[in-house]
Amino acid sequence: MVQVIDLDVKGLTRAEIIRLAKRTLGVVLRAGGRPIGRLLPADDLDLEDEAWAQEPAQVRRGAAARRRRSSGHGVSHAAVKRRLGIPSRRGSGT
Repeated sequence: MVQVIDLDVKGLTRAEIIRLAKRTLGVVLRAGGRPIGRLLPADDLDLEDEAWAQEPAQVRRGAAARRRRSSGHGVSHAAVKRRLGIPSRRGSGT
């Protein structure tokens, strides 16, 4: 369950926000009655994944892949699975 935290509430500590973020599916931060951000539980692997995904070279590779795919030159997941000999699950669309 996602927890909503009103940052306008007096007495709310950083430790309480951290505790809530860790024990739920995340928290939505609200100020002035409006959502302003979201915190999700994470570990070191999540941090590494996020850092890798935001590296300029990776962002460029992703943009190039999207351009190829939109121009019809990409390879579908089904085709990759066939090439690698990975069986497709029936009814999954992949």
